[in-house]
Amino acid sequence: MHISPRYIAGDWKKITFQSEEDWQLAVEIFKDRIRERFLNPLEHIEKYPYAGFAVLALDCLLIEMLQQFREGVNRTPTGKSKLFFISFLTETGFKKYFDKRQAELFYRQIRCGILHQAEVRGSSRVLVSDLEPMVAYASDRRGLVVNRTFFHEQLLTEFDNYTRELLNSANRELRVKFKSKMMAICKTACDVV
Repeated sequence: MHISPRYIAGDWKKITFQSEEDWQLAVEIFKDRIRERFLNPLEHIEKYPYAGFAVLALDCLLIEMLQQFREGVNRTPTGKSKLFFISFLTETGFKKYFDKRQAELFYRQIRCGILHQAEVRGSSRVLVSDLEPMVAYASDRRGLVVNRTFFHEQLLTEFDNYTRELLNSANRELRVKFKSKMMAICKTACDVV
């Protein structure tokens, strides 16, 4: 069973994690999985002027998945999706743009709105512009205005930062959590075969 376009679960199972070369291969498999399944298709989608909801829907999926890797869990525990989102937006490079209240609004009005109703909720809006900040309060301060271009670019930066951190042997805890999540993915893939 393919776990990415270029790799199968058996490729992952051969990794012993006894060398840095093993870690490089593990990270390469992960990068191939995420780039080919999500990021490369997003490059095409984001060119459409009204694709903001589609871009943010996939970005939200990736945020939750990246937080699962950061936590070392196979799936987001029931009732913890909001916590995972707030953690990601306030503990990664996104923290330059989001405080806790903005992260909660983003989760509730943008993420949940797009994923559950295919629309943003409340007074929140999604824009595409090179002139706007990434995130700002709506005029009523009960919603957000999100620049989907800057938001997506920051997510790409976070993905690159995460994969770079995994290649640093000093990040043992991060590696353990990454390995745990990938082992769950590969076990599931092997069970399907």
